[in-house]
Amino acid sequence: MNLSVRKWTLPEENLQLGTIRRQLEAEGMKTAWYSEVPGVVFPEHSHVFRESRWVLSGYLHVEAAGERFSLGPGDRIDLPANTPHRVQVLGLAPVVYVTGAPAEAFPRPVAA
Repeated sequence: MNLSVRKWTLPEENLQLGTIRRQLEAEGMKTAWYSEVPGVVFPEHSHVFRESRWVLSGYLHVEAAGERFSLGPGDRIDLPANTPHRVQVLGLAPVVYVTGAPAEAFPRPVAA
């Protein structure tokens, strides 16, 4: 599997939550944003759907498919479905990132 980190190509002032969400939504994904404190670790897991993680601020370390990636502001990684991955928040400041995934990855609320 060949994974890579994509770098932000627009002017730095355009690196904003809304800009990232609109880009992922234009690619047909639903989005959610998260903020995590340094040291948080998400143990190895996988999803039955593809997933993108795009860092707005702070730093993430991602281990996936036997490779290691460090993501900072503006960096994006796309993980194919069923890719085992582990994520850790690096540095001294919280990380803020946006996750994009197909609509079926986000469960619909059950009507009462």
